[in-house]
Amino acid sequence: MAFQNDHYDVVLVQPPAESRREHWDTPDYPAIGIAYVGAWLETEAGITPAIVDAKLARLDLTETIDLIVSLGPRVVGLSAMTHMIDGASDLAQGIKARLPEAKMVLGGFHGTFLPERTKREFPVFDYIVVGEGEMAFAALTQKILAGEEPENINGLCYEKNGDIVTIGRGDVPETLDELGEPAWHLFDPEALAKYARVVPVMSQRGCPFFCNFCSRPYGRTVRLRTPELVVDEIERNLKRLGATYADFYDETFTVNKPHTRGICEGLIKRGLSQNLLWKCMAHANTVDRDLVHLMRKAGCDLVGFGVETGNKEILASMQKGVTKERTMAARMLFKEAGIPTQAFFLMGHPNESKKSLFDTMMFAIRMNAEESAIGIMVPYPGTEVWEMATKGEGGYKKLSGSWRDYNKQLGNAVELENVSRRQLEIFQIATYILVFVVNFRALDLLRMIGEHWRLALPMLWKAIAPKRFSPVGKSGRVL
Repeated sequence: MAFQNDHYDVVLVQPPAESRREHWDTPDYPAIGIAYVGAWLETEAGITPAIVDAKLARLDLTETIDLIVSLGPRVVGLSAMTHMIDGASDLAQGIKARLPEAKMVLGGFHGTFLPERTKREFPVFDYIVVGEGEMAFAALTQKILAGEEPENINGLCYEKNGDIVTIGRGDVPETLDELGEPAWHLFDPEALAKYARVVPVMSQRGCPFFCNFCSRPYGRTVRLRTPELVVDEIERNLKRLGATYADFYDETFTVNKPHTRGICEGLIKRGLSQNLLWKCMAHANTVDRDLVHLMRKAGCDLVGFGVETGNKEILASMQKGVTKERTMAARMLFKEAGIPTQAFFLMGHPNESKKSLFDTMMFAIRMNAEESAIGIMVPYPGTEVWEMATKGEGGYKKLSGSWRDYNKQLGNAVELENVSRRQLEIFQIATYILVFVVNFRALDLLRMIGEHWRLALPMLWKAIAPKRFSPVGKSGRVL
């Protein structure tokens, strides 16, 4: 690892993977969330942090602890989603054992939606940042380094006099343009050069749709960056990082068509589409033929969109605002334009049945997307499905007590009255296989297994020889 300085008062961390089975355990892209936090901290507070992306650098827990301790920080910021929260706690405890005076600050979606509970369950975190963290973390860090009490900062959860205090959500800039660009220069350059083949780009935040399984972490109001500035960033990434592939991290890249057109036209006008490919997420209701063909001309190489289910009743109940017919029409538009699609399905929706699962399997086969991702429902905190599962509604009867189970492929978060966990997993695996077999795509099936065998084998073994489900997780907590 090679950072510019030997010592940093602040280190931002993407915790290491606890196992290396899924693509995001050994990513070919750096973490954009902490890159934005680091950028704001440097430009607005004048504090330059080191950013340790342990997943990108392929570090294990011990190596990550050793590296962070060697930098001697007074503040450590960690980011974690729900299934990563235990691992983030283990990392924080390892750092605290050797740097007891250092303050551990947690950011990310899990702490955002369960701040008080997370503070109680993981007391190693001195502070939890709630909501978008750029401004709150910078304000907190300035106070800590100045030796002052960090009070009255919006977006903080912490303990005071034995009570847990939460002060709303973090402030956000008036416009996304003010956030600037992710601070890739603060990452270890050796890790970037060795592993980063894809560079994330965020052109907007927020999603206007109402899907009951999504927490909408950036809210329902869509905030847009100026297209020209987005294209500027992509051009700089090409020059500085040698990046030839971009991944738009927008929840729905096509939600505002003029904005999407502005970015695509900018890429074409500057000739960037000749050297750059990119992928994004779309919603079936937000695309048309002209836009799709423009995206292809601008270098779009893959579009993902949530299909979720093949059952009309389940689809209507999740409030996605789309029909099967519209979804299929969108898939055919992309196919016509020569853009491969990645279709995302979920099994285990509220009141799911074997019939609705069969409908989903058949629709996935009929859709025959170039890539299909079939996950099992995870009731993430902050979602309507979470509220239903915790109350035993929607046909849910058990909820895991281990946050490590909150994983769509290998997890074990919920079980339904009408469908056992094992049956869900069998439908999942069968759908993965039949999409290829029925559509005479045996070579694609073999290629997928070859690329994802570390995940495929545990999934298959879990379905064949499942362990008895228990509401008490590895941590011993009962939800």
